[in-house]
Amino acid sequence: MKWIGACFIIFASFLIGMQKSKTYMDRVRNIRQFESALLTMESAILFGADSIETTARFISETGEKPASVFFRDFADRLASSETSADHIWTSTLQQNQDLLALKPTDIRLLEQAGHMLGSCTQEAEERRLKHVIKQLEKRREEAVAEEQRFGGMVRAVSVLSGLLTAILLM
Repeated sequence: MKWIGACFIIFASFLIGMQKSKTYMDRVRNIRQFESALLTMESAILFGADSIETTARFISETGEKPASVFFRDFADRLASSETSADHIWTSTLQQNQDLLALKPTDIRLLEQAGHMLGSCTQEAEERRLKHVIKQLEKRREEAVAEEQRFGGMVRAVSVLSGLLTAILLM
């Protein structure tokens, strides 16, 4: 009976470690999704073919979750609200923050991307989006390094702590 309990403890600690290391992978994936979405938005602004709402709907249909959920909510709010696009962007980002595996600094960077939507010239919007995309690339590189450095360590430490707990309880 003790061995079965020890196996459950080790398995549970392994699952906890996997879940924690998954947050590192999810952060990298979320940053990539937003990079891709902002590149799409930049090209739409550059060519001036579509409105912000149409571009957001296109991104929500072609993107992956959770970024696609954010852009769908953003497009829906743009269609039904009379407030400014930057206010809607910020409130939607704060509302969907729980779905994203992003750090608060990443969220603030994405908020900066939304502050200029619809409030300045086409060239200024394009320059601002390019700047935010470059910053996201740097954040993605940092997130990849963090994932490589801490992801395996978290899994190993969780299994080892499960083993130690099982040994101490025997």
